[in-house]
Amino acid sequence: MIRLNGMNYGGYFGYGSSSGINSIFGSSSGYNSIYGNLSQLSSVRSGAYAKALKAYYGADSKSPIKTAYKNYNLDTNLYTDKTLTNVKNRSSELISSAEKLAGTGKDNLFANKDSYNPDNAFKAVSDFVNEYNDTVSALGKTSNTSVVNVGNSMTRMTDIMKTSLGKAGIKVGIDGKLTINEEDFKKADMNTVKNLFGSNSSYAKIISSSASRLQSTALKQSLNGNSYYNTGSVYGRNGSYYNNYYSGFNFNSFF
Repeated sequence: MIRLNGMNYGGYFGYGSSSGINSIFGSSSGYNSIYGNLSQLSSVRSGAYAKALKAYYGADSKSPIKTAYKNYNLDTNLYTDKTLTNVKNRSSELISSAEKLAGTGKDNLFANKDSYNPDNAFKAVSDFVNEYNDTVSALGKTSNTSVVNVGNSMTRMTDIMKTSLGKAGIKVGIDGKLTINEEDFKKADMNTVKNLFGSNSSYAKIISSSASRLQSTALKQSLNGNSYYNTGSVYGRNGSYYNNYYSGFNFNSFF
């Protein structure tokens, strides 16, 4: 049985000198890790790396992460930015409301003038307006620069379209939110409303695209800001923070 006591495992995870791995495989090609990347982890799953992961992320009460959180009185909830979650959720609802306006077949609100129902159109657009305003409110509660920048792009488009929106009884407030006047909306020509909310190049379609980017950015930023779940970083065995999974030093104490 090969014993690894006293050895530096960093070399086996792509850290430092390549001499250790070369001596194992009898190669002078300069590899500095067991494999080029962790996509081939399955081939070493029963070896040292798997044992390290199991020990590191074990569910028992002596798990290093749990011990660190207990010792430092940390709460994983502190690493979850609820404002980003709210932006993500509100963006999702905004996308859904925009999709309803672009419905096809029997759900098409703007199939032709003869079947156009101003009441149904007003309800659908009102839902869109409400979801848009909720998204703007959610944006106002986050300080994440990446998310705010995407949100600003969305609200700038609304500001650009404010004259066209006004023709359908929709005003843009100084706070960036929308208000819709039912009487003015129902008086508007169907083609005006369709161009704003029911065509492929409509305002609603553009906002839906912005909301998709907003949703994606909020999710990404939420994960990046959450050290406990970060896909590129981990807490080390003593509660220290490491920026890379590949550092074998994180696992030295487990063997």
